Amino acid sequence: MANELYKNIIQRLPAALILVACIFGILYLQNVLIILVLIMAVGFLLIKEWLILSNSKVDLKQIIFFVTLIMLSIYFAEGFIDLFLLITLIFWFTYSFYLISNKRLSLISFNNNYLGVFLVLGFLYGLTHLLIFSEFIGINKFFVLFVILFNTVLADVGAYLVGSSIGKTPLFPEISPNKTVEGLLGGAGLVFIFIFTIYFFDFISLDLALVSLISLPFAFIGDYLESQLKRDKSIKDSGSLIPGHGGIWDRLDSHIAVVPIFLLLTHWIA
Repeated sequence: MANELYKNIIQRLPAALILVACIFGILYLQNVLIILVLIMAVGFLLIKEWLILSNSKVDLKQIIFFVTLIMLSIYFAEGFIDLFLLITLIFWFTYSFYLISNKRLSLISFNNNYLGVFLVLGFLYGLTHLLIFSEFIGINKFFVLFVILFNTVLADVGAYLVGSSIGKTPLFPEISPNKTVEGLLGGAGLVFIFIFTIYFFDFISLDLALVSLISLPFAFIGDYLESQLKRDKSIKDSGSLIPGHGGIWDRLDSHIAVVPIFLLLTHWIA
């Protein structure tokens, strides 16, 4: 077990370090235009990877659906994006209820291209809202972006290390037998330590610390949603874009759930 864990870490490490260096470099520049361009590129890759895995061909109705959402966000700007984030929040709470109840939502499938567009746009709109419309008193918005991204990374790393080492109790074995209660607690504990530390040293406000902790469970829920998508397709990874890590959905599944929820909650709490 220890040897296998060590080999997996070594395999994942080079790509992880490159990704971390890129993220820190982008945030250090604090250039909204550059980040928005990169966000659009990530959105394109997410949609492309989804369509590769989908058995549903792109038709005119799907194109109209996508273009309409984009045009509405351009025309109504913050008002439409806020509404879309609220709908995204409702979706994630609904999926959470079904997940805990051991029930299945039939719409959760890579063959549902409407779902793919909805999830990707929720993620992109959340990031766009943060960069363009959101303001945080006394806190740099790029640091808030770092906190969002780093929280989900810590949750994933903690869950993987603890779950691989001592995990014995599957949480939802029908969807992902390898994900355990111990792993979930390990990931949550690591994030809690990080949030408490940066709050203790006054890097973030109490409101943002609370929002971070409230949105934390959705990092695991987003991970389970993608696990369900892959299980239905009988595949291990969503792609092979990132060596040792799989596809871009494999790396961003938690972020796709957390980002829109975090941004919406900041309106209500922070």
